[in-house]
Amino acid sequence: MTLAEAVEPYINFCQAERQAAPSTIAKYRDCFQCWLLPWAWDKELAGVTLIDVLALRRSMVDRQLSVARQYSIIMCLKSFLKFSRQTLGVSCLDPAILPLPRRPIPHVVYLTNEEIQKVLDATNVNTFAGIRLRALIELLLSTGMRISEALSLKRDIFELGAQETEIVGKGKRKRFIFFSPRCRFWVREYLNRRIDDDSALFVTTGFPVRPFRREDVHRFFADLRRKAGITKKLTPHILRHTFCTMLRNNGADISHIKDLAGHQDIHTTARYYLGKDKEVLREVVDRCLDYGLPEGPTPGSSLVRRSDLANVLTDLEPAGMLPTEVGKSDF
Repeated sequence: MTLAEAVEPYINFCQAERQAAPSTIAKYRDCFQCWLLPWAWDKELAGVTLIDVLALRRSMVDRQLSVARQYSIIMCLKSFLKFSRQTLGVSCLDPAILPLPRRPIPHVVYLTNEEIQKVLDATNVNTFAGIRLRALIELLLSTGMRISEALSLKRDIFELGAQETEIVGKGKRKRFIFFSPRCRFWVREYLNRRIDDDSALFVTTGFPVRPFRREDVHRFFADLRRKAGITKKLTPHILRHTFCTMLRNNGADISHIKDLAGHQDIHTTARYYLGKDKEVLREVVDRCLDYGLPEGPTPGSSLVRRSDLANVLTDLEPAGMLPTEVGKSDF
Protein backbone atom coordinates (compact mmCIF):
# COMPACT_ATOMS: atom_id res chain seq x y z
CA MET A 1 0.00 0.00 0.00
CA THR A 2 1.30 3.42 -0.95
CA LEU A 3 1.23 6.44 1.30
CA ALA A 4 -1.37 8.12 -0.93
CA GLU A 5 -3.70 5.12 -0.72
CA ALA A 6 -3.64 5.16 3.09
CA VAL A 7 -4.47 8.85 3.55
CA GLU A 8 -8.27 8.66 3.27
CA PRO A 9 -8.54 5.59 5.54
CA TYR A 10 -6.49 7.52 8.09
CA ILE A 11 -8.72 10.60 7.82
CA ASN A 12 -11.81 8.40 8.21
CA PHE A 13 -10.24 6.76 11.26
CA CYS A 14 -9.57 10.17 12.85
CA GLN A 15 -13.15 11.25 12.26
CA ALA A 16 -14.90 8.04 13.32
CA GLU A 17 -12.70 6.50 16.00
CA ARG A 18 -10.83 9.45 17.45
CA GLN A 19 -13.70 11.89 16.85
CA ALA A 20 -11.22 14.61 15.96
CA ALA A 21 -12.57 18.13 15.65
CA PRO A 22 -13.18 19.51 12.14
CA SER A 23 -10.35 21.99 12.66
CA THR A 24 -7.98 19.09 13.48
CA ILE A 25 -9.06 17.19 10.36
CA ALA A 26 -8.45 20.33 8.29
CA LYS A 27 -4.92 20.61 9.73
CA TYR A 28 -4.20 16.96 8.93
CA ARG A 29 -5.39 17.40 5.34
CA ASP A 30 -3.21 20.48 5.00
CA CYS A 31 -0.15 18.58 6.25
CA PHE A 32 -0.73 15.84 3.68
CA GLN A 33 -1.53 18.10 0.74
CA CYS A 34 1.30 20.57 1.30
CA TRP A 35 4.09 18.27 2.46
CA LEU A 36 3.56 14.57 3.04
CA LEU A 37 1.96 13.67 -0.30
CA PRO A 38 4.40 15.67 -2.46
CA TRP A 39 7.24 14.10 -0.43
CA ALA A 40 6.18 10.45 -0.88
CA TRP A 41 3.07 10.30 -3.07
CA ASP A 42 3.70 6.91 -4.68
CA LYS A 43 6.12 5.48 -2.13
CA GLU A 44 5.23 2.19 -0.48
CA LEU A 45 4.54 2.65 3.23
CA ALA A 46 6.80 -0.27 4.05
CA GLY A 47 9.61 1.43 2.14
CA VAL A 48 9.62 4.73 4.09
CA THR A 49 12.87 4.96 6.04
CA LEU A 50 14.33 7.25 8.66
CA ILE A 51 16.62 8.66 5.98
CA ASP A 52 13.53 9.68 3.98
CA VAL A 53 12.10 11.47 7.01
CA LEU A 54 15.40 13.26 7.63
CA ALA A 55 15.34 14.41 4.00
CA LEU A 56 11.82 15.77 4.60
CA ARG A 57 13.06 17.60 7.67
CA ARG A 58 15.94 19.07 5.68
CA SER A 59 13.59 20.32 2.96
CA MET A 60 11.38 22.01 5.59
CA VAL A 61 14.41 23.73 7.08
CA ASP A 62 15.56 24.85 3.61
CA ARG A 63 12.11 26.32 3.01
CA GLN A 64 12.45 28.15 6.35
CA LEU A 65 9.33 26.65 7.88
CA SER A 66 8.75 27.67 11.46
CA VAL A 67 9.58 25.13 14.15
CA ALA A 68 5.90 25.00 15.09
CA ARG A 69 4.93 24.13 11.53
CA GLN A 70 7.65 21.46 11.29
CA TYR A 71 6.44 20.03 14.60
CA SER A 72 2.83 19.72 13.43
CA ILE A 73 3.85 18.01 10.17
CA ILE A 74 6.07 15.43 11.92
CA MET A 75 3.39 14.84 14.56
CA CYS A 76 0.90 14.18 11.76
CA LEU A 77 3.35 11.75 10.15
CA LYS A 78 3.94 9.92 13.45
CA SER A 79 0.19 9.55 14.00
CA PHE A 80 -0.26 8.34 10.43
CA LEU A 81 2.51 5.73 10.76
CA LYS A 82 1.06 4.49 14.05
CA PHE A 83 -2.34 4.05 12.36
CA SER A 84 -0.70 2.23 9.45
CA ARG A 85 1.06 -0.23 11.78
CA GLN A 86 -1.75 -0.85 14.27
CA THR A 87 -4.88 -0.57 12.12
CA LEU A 88 -3.77 -1.37 8.58
CA GLY A 89 -1.23 -3.96 9.69
CA VAL A 90 1.53 -2.51 7.49
CA SER A 91 5.07 -3.22 8.60
CA CYS A 92 6.33 0.32 8.26
CA LEU A 93 8.67 2.68 10.08
CA ASP A 94 8.18 2.77 13.86
CA PRO A 95 6.96 6.32 14.67
CA ALA A 96 8.58 6.11 18.11
CA ILE A 97 12.04 6.54 16.57
CA LEU A 98 11.15 9.76 14.76
CA PRO A 99 12.61 12.76 16.59
CA LEU A 100 10.46 15.87 16.92
CA PRO A 101 11.80 19.36 16.33
CA ARG A 102 12.74 21.00 19.60
CA ARG A 103 10.29 23.80 20.16
CA PRO A 104 11.45 26.90 22.04
CA ILE A 105 9.63 27.91 25.20
CA PRO A 106 6.71 29.96 23.90
CA HIS A 107 6.58 33.67 24.53
CA VAL A 108 3.08 34.15 25.88
CA VAL A 109 1.52 37.48 24.96
CA TYR A 110 -1.17 38.70 27.33
CA LEU A 111 -2.83 41.98 28.23
CA THR A 112 -2.15 43.95 31.38
CA ASN A 113 -5.02 45.38 33.41
CA GLU A 114 -4.40 48.77 31.86
CA GLU A 115 -4.52 47.33 28.35
CA ILE A 116 -7.72 45.46 29.14
CA GLN A 117 -9.31 48.72 30.26
CA LYS A 118 -8.23 50.42 27.04
CA VAL A 119 -9.84 47.64 25.01
CA LEU A 120 -13.08 47.87 26.95
CA ASP A 121 -13.15 51.66 26.71
CA ALA A 122 -12.71 51.45 22.93
CA THR A 123 -15.74 49.19 22.53
CA ASN A 124 -18.81 51.17 21.43
CA VAL A 125 -21.65 49.57 23.38
CA ASN A 126 -24.21 51.89 21.80
CA THR A 127 -24.32 49.72 18.68
CA PHE A 128 -25.46 46.12 18.37
CA ALA A 129 -22.09 45.03 16.97
CA GLY A 130 -20.31 46.87 19.77
CA ILE A 131 -22.29 45.40 22.63
CA ARG A 132 -22.01 41.94 21.06
CA LEU A 133 -18.23 42.38 20.98
CA ARG A 134 -18.19 43.61 24.60
CA ALA A 135 -20.20 40.57 25.68
CA LEU A 136 -17.78 38.25 23.85
CA ILE A 137 -14.72 39.92 25.40
CA GLU A 138 -16.19 39.72 28.91
CA LEU A 139 -17.05 36.05 28.32
CA LEU A 140 -13.51 35.19 27.18
CA LEU A 141 -11.91 37.08 30.07
CA SER A 142 -14.23 35.36 32.55
CA THR A 143 -13.80 31.81 31.28
CA GLY A 144 -10.60 31.54 29.23
CA MET A 145 -12.50 29.62 26.56
CA ARG A 146 -11.18 29.00 23.08
CA ILE A 147 -13.08 31.05 20.52
CA SER A 148 -14.60 27.90 19.00
CA GLU A 149 -15.93 26.95 22.43
CA ALA A 150 -17.40 30.40 23.04
CA LEU A 151 -19.13 30.51 19.66
CA SER A 152 -20.72 27.10 20.28
CA LEU A 153 -22.61 28.29 23.38
CA LYS A 154 -26.39 28.60 23.35
CA ARG A 155 -28.27 31.65 24.58
CA ASP A 156 -30.56 29.74 26.95
CA ILE A 157 -27.65 29.27 29.39
CA PHE A 158 -27.77 32.98 30.20
CA GLU A 159 -31.51 33.37 29.80
CA LEU A 160 -31.90 30.81 32.60
CA GLY A 161 -29.47 32.79 34.77
CA ALA A 162 -26.77 30.13 34.97
CA GLN A 163 -23.55 31.12 36.71
CA GLU A 164 -21.64 28.13 35.36
CA THR A 165 -22.00 25.44 32.74
CA GLU A 166 -20.25 22.33 31.46
CA ILE A 167 -18.79 22.44 27.97
CA VAL A 168 -17.14 19.91 25.68
CA GLY A 169 -13.86 21.36 24.49
CA LYS A 170 -10.88 20.30 22.43
CA GLY A 171 -10.36 16.55 22.30
CA LYS A 172 -13.95 15.99 23.50
CA ARG A 173 -12.83 16.85 27.04
CA LYS A 174 -15.51 18.12 29.38
CA ARG A 175 -14.94 20.91 31.85
CA PHE A 176 -16.84 23.50 33.84
CA ILE A 177 -16.62 27.21 33.09
CA PHE A 178 -17.75 29.99 35.41
CA PHE A 179 -19.37 33.30 34.48
CA SER A 180 -18.37 36.35 36.49
CA PRO A 181 -21.04 38.94 37.45
CA ARG A 182 -19.56 41.33 34.86
CA CYS A 183 -19.78 38.66 32.20
CA ARG A 184 -23.41 37.86 33.02
CA PHE A 185 -24.34 41.56 33.02
CA TRP A 186 -22.90 42.30 29.58
CA VAL A 187 -24.23 39.13 27.99
CA ARG A 188 -27.72 39.96 29.30
CA GLU A 189 -27.38 43.50 27.94
CA TYR A 190 -26.46 42.04 24.56
CA LEU A 191 -29.31 39.51 24.61
CA ASN A 192 -31.78 42.28 25.46
CA ARG A 193 -30.92 43.86 22.08
CA ARG A 194 -31.65 40.63 20.18
CA ILE A 195 -34.94 40.45 18.26
CA ASP A 196 -34.38 37.03 16.68
CA ASP A 197 -35.08 33.60 18.10
CA ASP A 198 -31.89 31.84 16.97
CA SER A 199 -30.58 29.52 19.67
CA ALA A 200 -26.91 30.52 19.23
CA LEU A 201 -25.49 32.91 21.81
CA PHE A 202 -23.58 34.98 19.25
CA VAL A 203 -25.20 35.74 15.89
CA THR A 204 -24.61 38.07 12.97
CA THR A 205 -26.52 41.26 12.24
CA GLY A 206 -29.03 41.50 9.41
CA PHE A 207 -31.78 39.07 8.52
CA PRO A 208 -31.86 36.18 8.59
CA VAL A 209 -29.22 35.88 11.29
CA ARG A 210 -26.72 33.06 11.41
CA PRO A 211 -24.34 31.89 14.13
CA PHE A 212 -21.19 34.00 14.45
CA ARG A 213 -18.13 32.28 12.95
CA ARG A 214 -14.46 32.43 13.79
CA GLU A 215 -13.63 34.39 10.65
CA ASP A 216 -16.26 36.98 11.59
CA VAL A 217 -14.57 37.63 14.91
CA HIS A 218 -11.00 38.42 13.90
CA ARG A 219 -11.75 41.49 11.83
CA PHE A 220 -13.61 43.03 14.79
CA PHE A 221 -10.62 42.38 17.06
CA ALA A 222 -8.21 43.90 14.53
CA ASP A 223 -10.31 47.06 14.34
CA LEU A 224 -10.63 47.20 18.14
CA ARG A 225 -6.86 46.93 18.57
CA ARG A 226 -6.42 50.00 16.39
CA LYS A 227 -9.07 51.97 18.28
CA ALA A 228 -7.64 50.99 21.67
CA GLY A 229 -4.17 52.09 20.62
CA ILE A 230 -2.35 49.04 21.94
CA THR A 231 0.74 47.66 20.24
CA LYS A 232 0.28 43.99 21.18
CA LYS A 233 -1.70 41.56 19.09
CA LEU A 234 -5.36 41.41 20.02
CA THR A 235 -7.10 38.14 19.29
CA PRO A 236 -9.52 35.91 21.18
CA HIS A 237 -6.61 33.59 21.99
CA ILE A 238 -4.66 36.48 23.55
CA LEU A 239 -7.59 36.88 25.96
CA ARG A 240 -7.31 33.16 26.76
CA HIS A 241 -3.61 33.70 27.55
CA THR A 242 -4.59 36.72 29.66
CA PHE A 243 -7.07 34.62 31.67
CA CYS A 244 -4.48 31.92 32.43
CA THR A 245 -1.66 34.37 33.13
CA MET A 246 -3.75 36.43 35.55
CA LEU A 247 -4.67 33.27 37.44
CA ARG A 248 -0.99 32.34 37.66
CA ASN A 249 0.10 35.82 38.73
CA ASN A 250 -2.49 35.82 41.50
CA GLY A 251 -1.34 32.52 42.96
CA ALA A 252 -3.57 29.89 41.31
CA ASP A 253 -2.21 26.35 41.39
CA ILE A 254 -0.98 25.18 37.99
CA SER A 255 -3.23 22.09 38.17
CA HIS A 256 -6.28 24.32 38.61
CA ILE A 257 -5.24 26.44 35.63
CA LYS A 258 -4.93 23.23 33.60
CA ASP A 259 -8.49 22.22 34.46
CA LEU A 260 -9.96 25.67 33.84
CA ALA A 261 -8.16 25.98 30.49
CA GLY A 262 -9.13 22.49 29.37
CA HIS A 263 -5.60 21.25 28.72
CA GLN A 264 -5.12 17.50 28.39
CA ASP A 265 -1.60 17.50 29.76
CA ILE A 266 -0.34 19.60 32.66
CA HIS A 267 3.00 19.89 30.85
CA THR A 268 1.23 22.02 28.24
CA THR A 269 0.00 24.36 30.96
CA ALA A 270 3.41 24.49 32.60
CA ARG A 271 5.17 25.12 29.30
CA TYR A 272 3.02 28.15 28.58
CA TYR A 273 2.32 29.58 32.01
CA LEU A 274 5.35 28.74 34.12
CA GLY A 275 7.55 30.82 31.86
CA LYS A 276 10.10 33.41 32.77
CA ASP A 277 7.92 36.42 33.57
CA LYS A 278 10.56 38.77 35.02
CA GLU A 279 8.20 40.83 37.17
CA VAL A 280 6.61 37.72 38.69
CA LEU A 281 10.04 36.23 39.40
CA ARG A 282 11.21 39.48 41.01
CA GLU A 283 8.11 39.53 43.21
CA VAL A 284 8.76 35.94 44.28
CA VAL A 285 12.37 36.75 45.21
CA ASP A 286 11.37 39.86 47.18
CA ARG A 287 8.59 38.02 49.02
CA CYS A 288 10.13 34.61 49.65
CA LEU A 289 13.92 34.95 49.83
CA ASP A 290 14.73 35.75 53.46
CA TYR A 291 17.85 34.47 55.22
CA GLY A 292 17.02 36.33 58.46
CA LEU A 293 20.17 38.43 58.13
CA PRO A 294 20.43 42.19 58.68
CA GLU A 295 20.33 44.47 55.69
CA GLY A 296 23.69 45.13 54.00
CA PRO A 297 25.60 48.39 54.22
CA THR A 298 24.24 51.42 52.47
CA PRO A 299 25.78 52.38 49.11
CA GLY A 300 29.10 54.16 49.54
CA SER A 301 29.83 52.73 52.99
CA SER A 302 32.47 50.12 53.79
CA LEU A 303 31.79 46.92 55.69
CA VAL A 304 34.08 48.03 58.60
CA ARG A 305 34.76 51.65 59.40
CA ARG A 306 38.42 52.82 59.69
CA SER A 307 37.67 54.46 63.07
CA ASP A 308 36.42 51.13 64.46
CA LEU A 309 39.66 49.40 63.42
CA ALA A 310 41.74 52.15 65.01
CA ASN A 311 39.90 51.75 68.32
CA VAL A 312 40.49 47.99 68.27
CA LEU A 313 44.20 48.49 67.65
CA THR A 314 44.41 51.00 70.51
CA ASP A 315 42.95 48.39 72.88
CA LEU A 316 45.31 45.66 71.68
CA GLU A 317 48.59 47.66 71.76
CA PRO A 318 49.04 48.01 75.57
CA ALA A 319 48.44 44.33 76.07
CA GLY A 320 51.22 43.44 73.65
CA MET A 321 48.78 41.60 71.37
CA LEU A 322 49.65 43.63 68.30
CA PRO A 323 52.44 42.31 65.98
CA THR A 324 55.45 44.61 66.06
CA GLU A 325 55.49 45.09 62.29
CA VAL A 326 51.88 46.24 62.21
CA GLY A 327 50.80 49.63 63.49
CA LYS A 328 47.71 51.78 63.42
CA SER A 329 49.21 53.78 60.61
CA ASP A 330 48.87 50.75 58.34
CA PHE A 331 45.13 51.19 58.47
